This record gives sequence, structure tokens and C-alpha cells, in this order.
Amino acid sequence: MAKEWGLSVETYQGHGGRTLGAFCPKGIIALGVKNPATWCHELVHAADFRNGKLKELGQHWRSETVAELGSAVLLQILGYEYESDLGGCWEYLKSYATKAHVEVVEACNILLERTCEAVALILDTAERLKTTNNPECENAEYALQAG
Repeated sequence: MAKEWGLSVETYQGHGGRTLGAFCPKGIIALGVKNPATWCHELVHAADFRNGKLKELGQHWRSETVAELGSAVLLQILGYEYESDLGGCWEYLKSYATKAHVEVVEACNILLERTCEAVALILDTAERLKTTNNPECENAEYALQAG
């Protein structure tokens, strides 16, 4: 997926209070941990950007809601119920919503269409990669895992 979108994937030491991952609109996903939820969170940011919807700079409740909710949805769709960490997702969303003085469910409702568009772009791209007999991509799950 990252290769298809022209993204480079970099790693860094994510311990010690730093963010666990980052997406840079210049074409970089940086990961400080190895887990599917962080990878999908950053991939949803990238999809949101590709859709022309990511306008907020930095840690903003709108873009973080899209990325975190989208990551949980994506992992649930792929059958990774444990990795989707719905409880952690709720707490993450609640922390951003509270700072913005928005109810969590209201934030999700406001951004539901944008979130679904980002997830759909990822799934559609993965499916297209799967059906074009790409030797590096045997299935949609692999496309999500292979940075």
C-alpha cells in the first residue's frame, strides 16, 4: 500500500513519551512501534490526505478522530478484533473530544463520512492491488501489513 501511494516508511524509537507514529504529507509514515493499530492509524491519515480531506495541522481532534476510528474499523473488517483495541480507541477519541469540548459520539458522527471514505480508499486500493496479480501483494491483508 505504501509503495503504491509513493510513501516511504521509516522507523524510530517510540518509547519515552514520543508519539507512536506520524504521517507527513510529504510522503512519509514514521512508526515508533510495531503494531497494526498504529500502522493503520497512520495509513488512514495518508488516505484522508489522498482524499483531499486532511486540512488540519498537527494533533487536531478532527484528523485524529478520522485516523483512530478508521484504524479500528479497518482492523475489525480484516478480522483483527484484538488489535483494533476498541477500548484504547475510545479513550484516544475521548481525550481529543474532551479537549475540543465535543462529545465523543458527536465527533464520530461529524466525521463518519470522512472516515468511511478513507477506509474505503484503503480497501479499494488493496483490492485493486490484489486483482492486478501484483507479486508483492498476494491479498488485501498483505497490502495493509507491508509498509
